Amino acid sequence: MTDKDDKDKDSQVQGEGDYRAARRHRSKVQQFVATSDTGQLAREAAPRSEAEGQEMLEAERQGRARAKGGKP
Repeated sequence: MTDKDDKDKDSQVQGEGDYRAARRHRSKVQQFVATSDTGQLAREAAPRSEAEGQEMLEAERQGRARAKGGKP
């Protein structure tokens, strides 16, 4: 076994992240949801005008067009 193999085995990297990073992220998300008024945050993020709404839809369309898989 080489040094590289030892590092890979110890890091427990699976795909794009490792188990510890996934647990930290999940914990932070759960904490945020539990302590935040997500309804209020959604209202604050809503478009303030028809033009801003259209701009947001166009930005989403452009983002989806570049995404792999799925419908654009």
